[in-house]
Amino acid sequence: MKIPSLLFGLALVAFGVTANAHALLQKSSPADNSVITTSPSNLVLNFSEAARLTALWIRKGEQPKQDLKPLPTTAAQQISVPLPPLTPGTYSVSWRLVSDDGHIMGGALHFTLAADHAIDHPTQH
Repeated sequence: MKIPSLLFGLALVAFGVTANAHALLQKSSPADNSVITTSPSNLVLNFSEAARLTALWIRKGEQPKQDLKPLPTTAAQQISVPLPPLTPGTYSVSWRLVSDDGHIMGGALHFTLAADHAIDHPTQH
């Protein structure tokens, strides 16, 4: 019975190492599902490990997606990319990246740019 327990333990350790081998988004600016009132000049993505972006897009509502460039050419845990001026609306940002360990991953985040007066001066009923 000791050998199956040992094998099970080794499998758990191997799974833990594999599960942590991917660059996962830890935080971003703008934050996922946030509502902001000022168009940000940069998108900042913080990953759990160094990664290299291979593609990055932004999309407002149902409009066509727009490539964000220039992308950094080296892997990093924190990646900052300039954003074009944004107008009020709901945005989706999606990306594809390669982790330092060679895994290809994708991800997305969403935020809303509200008109200043919509948040600062709510209408009273």
